[in-house]
Amino acid sequence: MEQANTVEDYLKKLSRYDIYNNVFYRGQSEKYKNITSSVSRDVGYTMNESSIYTEAIKMRTMEFDGLTSPIECLSKMQHYGIPTRLVDLTIDPLIALFFAVQKVDCKSHGNVFVFVQPEHSLNDKRVKLLSHLATLKSLKIDVIKSSYIERYSENITEDEILEFASKGAFIKHSVELQKSNERLFCQKGTFAICGNEIIGREIKKTVLPLNSIEPTMVIRIPFEHKQAVKKELDEKYNINETTIYPELPSVADYLKEKYKKVDFDLEGTYSILEVKDMSNSGARRCSIVAVLNKVLRIEEIKNIGIQIIDQYKSANDVVWVYIAKNGDDYIMRNWMIRGQWIRESLDPRCKPHLIGDMDELGYIWRFEKSYSTLADYYDEYSFTDDKILYTQNMKTFEKFEPHYKFMLNAFESGNMKDLEEYAIDNAGDITKLFLKFGDYGHSRNNEFDKYLNSFQEVALHLDNIVLWVKKEELNSHTKRYLISNCFRDAKLHFNRIKEQAMYWKKTINLSEDEYNKIDPEKIKRQEYQYKQTIPLNPDGLDVTFNLDISQNIDNTLNIRGTTNLFDQASLMISLRNSKGLLLAQNKSLVENGIFDFGKLGKKGIGFDKGKYKVDITLAIPSVQNEEFLLKAGLEYENLKGKYVDRTGIGPTISYTEEFEI
Repeated sequence: MEQANTVEDYLKKLSRYDIYNNVFYRGQSEKYKNITSSVSRDVGYTMNESSIYTEAIKMRTMEFDGLTSPIECLSKMQHYGIPTRLVDLTIDPLIALFFAVQKVDCKSHGNVFVFVQPEHSLNDKRVKLLSHLATLKSLKIDVIKSSYIERYSENITEDEILEFASKGAFIKHSVELQKSNERLFCQKGTFAICGNEIIGREIKKTVLPLNSIEPTMVIRIPFEHKQAVKKELDEKYNINETTIYPELPSVADYLKEKYKKVDFDLEGTYSILEVKDMSNSGARRCSIVAVLNKVLRIEEIKNIGIQIIDQYKSANDVVWVYIAKNGDDYIMRNWMIRGQWIRESLDPRCKPHLIGDMDELGYIWRFEKSYSTLADYYDEYSFTDDKILYTQNMKTFEKFEPHYKFMLNAFESGNMKDLEEYAIDNAGDITKLFLKFGDYGHSRNNEFDKYLNSFQEVALHLDNIVLWVKKEELNSHTKRYLISNCFRDAKLHFNRIKEQAMYWKKTINLSEDEYNKIDPEKIKRQEYQYKQTIPLNPDGLDVTFNLDISQNIDNTLNIRGTTNLFDQASLMISLRNSKGLLLAQNKSLVENGIFDFGKLGKKGIGFDKGKYKVDITLAIPSVQNEEFLLKAGLEYENLKGKYVDRTGIGPTISYTEEFEI
């Protein structure tokens, strides 16, 4: 999920899909977790779908005159609010955005779902089958098959029925649909028709939600920005209730909301948690951190920032204010908005850099563009149970402590040679431990989280000592001074860990038995997993590689080759020895089916005799050239074969070859 605070942000995120014609949009409130058709919202509707269809036509025969197919009849029913298996979509991203932010008083965020999917005409076999299912009392395959042939005078196989029935279909925007649903013209609308749950080879009555098909992107408009975005749609793009809904009551709704005056009282809406003096010799400066006590709109939050700044600007030349939505965001320093004020008469040499744009009153603002989605990420991936956090950090600290004590003792004894040799020999372990401390996550208890930060801090200073030791260009005096500073700071955190260990163990109610049972190595944190959202092209390019590896006189290597990948594909080569040690890397663009990584290895040194492995990779789409993506697709949906990997953080291609010199 991504976040957009303005229409400009929103359109910029969508611009990556400009290469596709088959893009569909659905805007709705985030309080609705699924995109469901109206017939699936009540079990009574689902079990009686065919009766609803038949009775609606009988009761209003005149309305359905001239409509010859089930999909046209379903479209008419959708217009009048009769439960159907259709889901409203639009091909206009701004109209979808309107539906996402329409109800500005609803505290829920607004979401726009983006689908890049094959589009089907009304006469497509898949659409005819899915709409035909809505008319049948029995969903037995033999009944479906015989009635389909009778209705459409067209044969259909059992395998086709099972395949088509199990998945939804996205219907191409067309004039034909508008004759059965007048509102579609105003909304540049179309539909998706939902499929059924299938168990084994049995088709169930249950109608699946549309988001059983993975959306290509979901864009969130946070509640705080919904009203501003809706106003922007009206003023810049003439998209509002009156243009979306042609009926007269929409005019009343539009005018009432447009001219409604809302009084707002800032009392009790926020709490100040931090005030820090940041003054220097040139200016009096302070920084204030506040957390909201209720959900507010962005203009109201901005007024809070102004109120806070105004309380402190008389005694300061520079004031910064940071506002978080809640306690979790405060812990993670995940700000919604940052404000700044600088006294106009302050010496220019003492003025800090502006954090954003200055408004007409002289306040500078930065509206963060990912605070809402980051909060979701932190909630899912960063916050962990306190007992697990304590145990992970403390047991890793037990492995870290001998390194710290040996190096500190060597330094304080003046044995710089012992220190340097030990640091170099154990550099890998020290760095690995430092990274482990940083990967364990955070506590929602702010004071406990600060304590946990000491584990990472002491490891960071020891890791920095290793870096200074390796700096050959530093003289001994400078090196000792820098290392001394690292040990000074490391001691503070090391002592804090020792002094407060039992206090926090007791505070979080961690028993010795629980501590002994927790194994940090067996606790796996959830990681992001890529999902393919654009359907794979069955006729896509089956990727091939051919390598030409040649050895030069100085034992360096030239590696070039051919591939059927499209031009401008950016390839990376990695050369490793038999032990897996990385020896060389380089990049090459594919031109006319040829790539050339040039000379690998240091001149005059080259490579020894032995076995080597070369890996050639095509990185994820986000770092590829646009010319290449136009043919390969944004999710490499037009590439296939044994070298394509669709796991991890995104689709990649990897080719490996072993050789000997």
